[in-house]
This record gives sequence, structure tokens and C-alpha cells, in this order.
Amino acid sequence: MKVRMTARHFDLKEGLKEHVEGRSSQLERFFDNIIDLHWVMEMDKHRHSAELSAQVHGSVLTSRAETGDMRASVDEVTNKMESQLKKYKERLKDRDQRGIANGKTAFSFGSPASEEGASDQSNP
Repeated sequence: MKVRMTARHFDLKEGLKEHVEGRSSQLERFFDNIIDLHWVMEMDKHRHSAELSAQVHGSVLTSRAETGDMRASVDEVTNKMESQLKKYKERLKDRDQRGIANGKTAFSFGSPASEEGASDQSNP
């Protein structure tokens, strides 16, 4: 998993950077196929906002939080992303289960009996 951080209108201190890296590693507990995480932290006077974009196979999940403290914003945005990753993982499981229930598999090979029946129907 690749982690990128962008700080707007302030200097990213080492303590905050370590906090963000720690919270990023916690996200792997919920979904281990995260390709890329991009943190954007912005500070305007008393408004501290954090935005997190997670690229997973097939889509990009985004969460945003705004508080009076940057660490609180990072924690809140991480909690939002955790719930999105859980929902995404459940959707993937449900989709796989529906495919199995309908008899669809990743590789489907026709049986010789079904191929003979198909060829008989095409020739009247």
C-alpha cells in the first residue's frame, strides 16, 4: 500500500506524520487490498480539515472531516473510511455469493453432453 500526504497552508510536523502513518496502517485490518492512500490536510485559521482517498481495485473511496484540531480531523476521517471499507468488503462478498448461488464461476467449461444438445438444436 502506497501512502501519500499533502499538507496545505502549514508545515507537516514529524509527530502528525507518524500519527497519519499509524492510522493508515490500521486501515489494512479492514481491507487488505488497498492500492493507494492519499491524505490531504488543510489548515485555515481555526478550521482544520482532512481528506482521505483510498484507491481499491475498481473504485476510489473518499472521506472528509473538519474540526478544530488536525489530529481529531485525521481520527474522524479514518473512522469514516473504516466504515466505507467495511461496506465495500461486504458488497464484494455479497456479489461473489450471488455469483456462486446462480451457478456462475470464474471459469465455466461446457460439458460434452450440453455441447451435443446445442449442436442438435442448431441443425433442423
